[in-house]
Amino acid sequence: MAQQQKQTGERKQPDYSPNAMSHLAERTEYEAWLLEAVYNIVGEEWSPSFPDAVIYPIGSSKPEAIMHGSMNITLSDWRPGFLNAGAPLVFVTTFKLLDMFIEWVLEKNECEATFRFNDKVKLLKSSQALIFPSFIESRPWLKERLIGFYSLLAPLRNTIIHDRHFTSSDGTINVSSRKKKGHGVNPPVEINSSALGALTLIVVSILKYVNGTWFLDQYHEKTLRRKLDGLTHLHGLPSLGQRQPFFTTVRVYSTNLDHSAINLSAVRNDIGKVFPHNDCMFDLRILTVKEGEVINAFLFPWALLGDEGFEWDNISDLEKYQVPIPDDIELKHLAESK
Repeated sequence: MAQQQKQTGERKQPDYSPNAMSHLAERTEYEAWLLEAVYNIVGEEWSPSFPDAVIYPIGSSKPEAIMHGSMNITLSDWRPGFLNAGAPLVFVTTFKLLDMFIEWVLEKNECEATFRFNDKVKLLKSSQALIFPSFIESRPWLKERLIGFYSLLAPLRNTIIHDRHFTSSDGTINVSSRKKKGHGVNPPVEINSSALGALTLIVVSILKYVNGTWFLDQYHEKTLRRKLDGLTHLHGLPSLGQRQPFFTTVRVYSTNLDHSAINLSAVRNDIGKVFPHNDCMFDLRILTVKEGEVINAFLFPWALLGDEGFEWDNISDLEKYQVPIPDDIELKHLAESK
């Protein structure tokens, strides 16, 4: 069968059925639970939600930007102390989770079973027909960086488990791998607390996305790309050039019942000027004002507005987007500018 596939160029599709996904979840359950607990990863709460940050008052074509922030303090939290002292354990556990996922992919591609990291790296790099789950396979940039992570991190994991060529202090690990030929070690690689947290979140979230527990929207995809760009020293591939994603809600007060009067291109340009260093996305909240009072509210999601083919005329079920009137309306935004 393998010879026939090679001759015809056909690629046998691995079994990534719901049953296979369930087996993956079972084999990674403990490690995933530990890492989610250490970093307090619950659902997708790592993506904060802020109030409306860009507001167009009545009769104004210039937006008012409002900066919001949040802080979450938990007294007697064990996590910071654990992460400072246990960074090597977190790194090894994160790699183990990645290793179990890679082993599962190799099994589904009917590769010969092996426990040696070097053998698995060779299989990953040499097999042109290796097929990952569609979530990863449809994103070559992600597939390449996962393989890069595995190739570069395996020797570092071996050092922490078997050698003494590493140090750990205040959540930062400096670890050197042995040279492939001869004696001595390679220059140390620094993995600070921020990089370790990003690496762990990437590995955990990919498993969530692969098995469908989490849904990857455009904002989270760009967030994932941005985090990968911050770890080029750990996967060895060029930056994707992803600017820091920023998601907000734009609020427009309007006396015009016709929503098509709102110029989305102008809104995009305005937001780009307010946040010039970010890759901006936004939901659009329209508050209809009559005789100085808000009479209804609509919320149009970025998933709709971000579509290049979006046209106001295509919206036939306007009621679908009607939402409760917010309770934080300021009178100054309802006054006509003079």
